[in-house]
This record gives sequence, C-alpha cells and structure tokens, in this order.
Amino acid sequence: MTALETLWSRYAAGERDFSGIDLSNLDLSHWSLSKADLWNSQLAQVNFVNANLRRANLREAQLSGANLSGADLRWADLRGTDLDQTNCTDTLFQGAFYNHKTRFSTGFQPEAVGMWCLAPEVDLAAEDLRGRDLSGADLTRANLNGVLMAQCQLFGTVLHRANLLSAQMEGIDLRHSDLSESTLMLADLRDANLSDANLSKANLIGANLQGCRLHGADLQGALYARSTRFPKDFHDFSGLYYIAPGASLWGADLSGARLNGLDLSRANLAGANLAHTDLWGTSLVKADLSGANLKGANLLGADLQEANLDGTNLLDAILDLPDKLPTLSTLNSRMA
Repeated sequence: MTALETLWSRYAAGERDFSGIDLSNLDLSHWSLSKADLWNSQLAQVNFVNANLRRANLREAQLSGANLSGADLRWADLRGTDLDQTNCTDTLFQGAFYNHKTRFSTGFQPEAVGMWCLAPEVDLAAEDLRGRDLSGADLTRANLNGVLMAQCQLFGTVLHRANLLSAQMEGIDLRHSDLSESTLMLADLRDANLSDANLSKANLIGANLQGCRLHGADLQGALYARSTRFPKDFHDFSGLYYIAPGASLWGADLSGARLNGLDLSRANLAGANLAHTDLWGTSLVKADLSGANLKGANLLGADLQEANLDGTNLLDAILDLPDKLPTLSTLNSRMA
C-alpha cells in the first residue's frame, strides 16, 4: 500500500497516534484527521485544503509551506509548530493553542483569529477547555476563574499562583503539576489525580477533593476550612492551616496568600508572616496580630476593630484605618 493508503487504513481502524510521521509534500486535501496525534511530524508542503484537523495534536510539527486554506484547526494544539509561509486563507483557528515557540508567517495575528496563547498570566476565565491537553504548559499566574476543565490533561503543568476559583476540574490529570500558592477556592476537583503535585500554600477553602489521589502530593502550608471536602482516606492535616474564626495560626507562614473576604475574627495570628498577603475585606475583629509581619499586605476594607496590633509590622501595607484603634499610637510609630 502507498503511504496515504496506510495512513487512511490506520486512521479508519481507530488509530490516532501518528507522532513523528513524515507526510511531506503529500495531498491530504479534504481529509479528516480530527483528534490525530501528529506531534513532531514532518508536514512541510502538505496540501491540507479543506482538511479536518480539529483537535489534532500538532505540537512541534513542521508545517512550513503547507496549504491550510479552508482547513479546520479549531482546538488544535500548535505549541512549537512551524507555520512559516503557510497558506492560512479562510483557515479556522478558534480555540487553537500556541506558545512563544510557535512560528507564524510574517504579519499573521493569532489573537485575531481566536487562538489562545498558553503562557504565564494568560486570561482564560470561564473558557471551555474540557478534554484538552495542556500538559507541560507554563500557566503561572494565569486567570482560570470559572474555567471548565473536566477530563483535561495537565501532567507537569505549572499553575503557580494561578487563579482557579470555582474551576470545574473533575477527573483531571494533575500529576507532577505545580499548583503552589494557587487559588482553588470552591474548585471542583472530584476524582482528580494529584499524585506528586505541588499544592504547597494553595488555597483549598471550599474545594471539593473527594475521590482525589493525593499520593506524594505536597500540601505544606495549604489553606482549608470546614467547607473543604477531602478524600475519605485523607487524615494527615499536619502542615495545613485551618482558616476559621478563632483559628490558631500562631507563627504561620501565610505570606502572599489570598485571604480576602474571609472571617478570621478572634484568630491567633501572633508572630504570623502575612507579608504581601491579600486581606481585602477580611474580618480581623479581635484577632491577635501582635508581632505579625504585615509588610506590603492589602488591608483595604479589612475590619481591624479591637485587633491586637502591638509590635505589628505594617510597613508599606495598604490600609484604611478606623477612627478609633486601641493601638493606633503604636501603629503610627511603626509606620513612621
């Protein structure tokens, strides 16, 4: 059989892994290779006119000089792909991934055709990413608020300080991923695989972790509350911080954490490290903050009534002080 006949018979039989294949200069116009794995494939000068490559994995593939006119590449993975000198007339690219290693023809504007750049600080809030493979992507500080990510592949993905508030992440593969200092408040992580993941200092308040695999996961300094639902077999809470009114957080390292809008009234935060912590709108009524480090913390809207601020470091903190504060003179001397 010819190379095309072999390819077609394998695809028709249900095979989808064609990584590393060489199809250079072939005519694949009007072909359907939807969801095919063409990672690192040689596809230079291929005729893909009106072809269906929807959801195909074309990572690091060589597509230079190919004719993609009228082709469907929606939701395809084009990270590291060479698309230099390709014909993209009327090509559908909505929802396709790319990164800083992807090469485009001069003047091509990926955002203008609806492509998404997988890079630090990307804003994909409320997007539908269900079933997508984001493995290995660097999504540091990404805004993934409310995103739909059920059944995603995120093996080894960097989500350091990412905003995953209310994210739908059921059954997701997060093995060896970096979720340190990420916000997972109210996230649905049921049946997710978090083996060997880094969840240190992650905010798990209200998160649903039922059925999760946490073998080897680092939860040191992670935040949880009564509303957090852990797997039935999870019993080791050492190193985690319980966030609640009256909580004992003496000497806790909560630096850089997002604690905005929470109720920490009467909490013991004496000697705690709260440097650059977001405490916007947080209730700290009658909290013991003596000797705590609040350098650079955001205290706008925080309720500090009757809080003990004796010896508290508020250098560079952002706050609006109430008219009457028992330790106001101490505060002023510390901030002078």
